[in-house]
Amino acid sequence: MTDAEHVAHDLTGRRLTVRRAVALVAALLAVSLLVFGLGLAYLWPLFIFPLFLSAVFFFELGSLVVTFWLGNFFVAYYSFREPATPALVREALLGTALFLLAGLLLGRVQRRNQRMQSLLAASSLTDRLTGLYNYGTFVDYLHNEVTKVDRYGGELSLIMLDLDHFKQFNDRHGHETGNELLRRLGATLGATVRDADMAARYGGEEFAVLIRGDESQGYELAERVRRAVEDLAVEVRGGTQAFVTISAGVATYPVGAADETELVERADDALYASKRRGRNRVTIHAGVNPQQQALPASLSA
Repeated sequence: MTDAEHVAHDLTGRRLTVRRAVALVAALLAVSLLVFGLGLAYLWPLFIFPLFLSAVFFFELGSLVVTFWLGNFFVAYYSFREPATPALVREALLGTALFLLAGLLLGRVQRRNQRMQSLLAASSLTDRLTGLYNYGTFVDYLHNEVTKVDRYGGELSLIMLDLDHFKQFNDRHGHETGNELLRRLGATLGATVRDADMAARYGGEEFAVLIRGDESQGYELAERVRRAVEDLAVEVRGGTQAFVTISAGVATYPVGAADETELVERADDALYASKRRGRNRVTIHAGVNPQQQALPASLSA
């Protein structure tokens, strides 16, 4: 998510909070006026609605607000409508305490439900092993970013990355160690890319990073990832450490590809050119044969 998208998201969240607060205050005012006109017999049934709203919108804090409002309502009611006898005061205190307890329980349940929904939503977007975005989320994001470039201009660079000799690593050290390697690689990618970039597990030991920028920026980021993976150590049986390498391919849109499908294909072609050239390197796609591209001296691996 870009900085502009973060700002827009925060602004939308603030607006929603203000609207909810206005709706809650309006409900409290409406219910208070109705009860003031109709009598206390209608107080508890009518105040259930704003109590429910407060729990849904603001959780436990909302129940405290409604209880505070309710206490002040009793003071106003007994000051203007009828005198407060000891029996009425006890009833008001008991009812307010019960409302507070019910509100706190409702708010807690609502908070837990929202947390569960957030976790479910996050699990549908991310890969459970690596913590990166999953293939489906990446495909949707790629489509949206290509659409933005078509509409507003700019360039995208796609980096496809693949662990070198991962099958042999699994065969030698075991699948659990291989999973730990993938987890560590996910953390490394997450720490290396910017917040505005999109890093995803494309499938198996293959990963994808999509950035706003040209091929030189894509190459530089891929090189940072490659060097970081070279330093990545995984503990294996016997207390020793194993090291791995990664190969990468870079392609750009719209200069180097006609659409999102071709962008993925060309980045993949560049990745496998890196494999053919000896692995542990980055290749930028250049037409039909990515091996033939002459890289700028400052970008040469």
